[in-house]
Amino acid sequence: MLIRLAFLVSALIALSNILLSAPANATKMQVTYCIDPDWMPYEALRNGKHIGVSADYLDVIAELTGIEFVLVPTENWQDSLTAVESGKCMITPMINKTPSRETFLAFSHSYIDAPSVLIGQRALPIVQGFGGVGNRRVGIVAGFRHAEYLARYYPNVSTQYVGSELEGLKKVSSGEIDLMVSSLLSVYTLINSHNLDNLSIVGFAEPFNSLSIGVNTQYTYLLPVLNQAINQIPESREVQIYKRWTSVKQVQNPRYWPMVFIVFGAIGFVALVSWRNRVVREFRRQITNKNNEIEVLQNSLLEKTRILEFLSIRDDISGLYNRNYFVKKVEEEISRYQRFQHPCTLIGVELPEFSEKMMTKDCRDNCSRKLATICLSTVRDVDVTARTEANRFVILCPQTRAEEAGYVANRLLEQFLATLPNCKYIHVGVAELQSAQDYVEWNNDLTKAIISSKHQGGNVVAFSD
Repeated sequence: MLIRLAFLVSALIALSNILLSAPANATKMQVTYCIDPDWMPYEALRNGKHIGVSADYLDVIAELTGIEFVLVPTENWQDSLTAVESGKCMITPMINKTPSRETFLAFSHSYIDAPSVLIGQRALPIVQGFGGVGNRRVGIVAGFRHAEYLARYYPNVSTQYVGSELEGLKKVSSGEIDLMVSSLLSVYTLINSHNLDNLSIVGFAEPFNSLSIGVNTQYTYLLPVLNQAINQIPESREVQIYKRWTSVKQVQNPRYWPMVFIVFGAIGFVALVSWRNRVVREFRRQITNKNNEIEVLQNSLLEKTRILEFLSIRDDISGLYNRNYFVKKVEEEISRYQRFQHPCTLIGVELPEFSEKMMTKDCRDNCSRKLATICLSTVRDVDVTARTEANRFVILCPQTRAEEAGYVANRLLEQFLATLPNCKYIHVGVAELQSAQDYVEWNNDLTKAIISSKHQGGNVVAFSD
């Protein structure tokens, strides 16, 4: 607590020194920044002007803090990263945190959560995250977070770097690459504006974007000011910004009108009126039919989107959340822990490997569904239950200490043993999130606890060290 207080005091002193050292006629502190010049609707550079979601958020922050944000134009996102790293730009307003970026950036509170998706041609089947990519080649914008993420956790996935999301989508449309990693809102914007009708969302890509303001480490005194402003942004302004940049505008195509005017000029007044009336009636009829078709297509698209969303986060046998969705929720809890220090615990339940000799596929599936029902009836509504492997069920318990989670784990063990009398050994582990842990380290602790349960003969709840 004293360390945090000392850091805050030093930041305020540094900020006041800058303000006091400014010229007497200066009324605002200037902060230079760089953006991704081609990432609509999140942010973009159009005719030398910064537009998009991040532009609106910077306007609100400027109102709350009195800071004057000065744009430093760049050609592409890679140039922006270089400028921020060198200190030419003090901040970048919309960026994901990665290990490599943490070497030269400090990060504000997250203020936008943006899903990442995999885009492919319509004939492509659903892809269950990067683990389901297989031999397909994936396009990634150079400098984007997923390039570093894939290199670290999925080194076997074949990738191809592209200069922008639009370039990658066009390559997917032409068949040069199989998939493209992109952000959800920018996908819809690019597909609609460039008529890439043969593309669709075929899956979700972890990790999801958690966007914040990146501050060059030379200017970390700005962080307390920026974080306070982010916390003060009214919800009504956030909704207003979201509505402004996620609306879809329909534009009528006027290319038929010149032909109509030529015909009108070639005929007499009486024939003109009669012909015009017939054209107007026919035009209205076509509009009505087209609007009806559009409504049917929109309803069909909405239904397919809902089905895709459900399938992308659910295990098809147990009905529980799948591993991709579970990892996303775990990373959200880790981020919340880092901000508020709320405790969080994982409970892992592992059954003996299902084998062909033990039971048929139908029996294994029925067993998984029974276990899922027990989990859902035992845990709280705020807990997240997932089937991460064929014989492993994991429960995320927010704001829960290991001791409290142990009571839940023992109830689950009793229910499992009563439901599966033929299953002699069930291994249960409990692991509480520790400071500075990421998902891989936390999951390793849970696995060690489950192994400890195995070494104790099973049917016991073991805790991680």
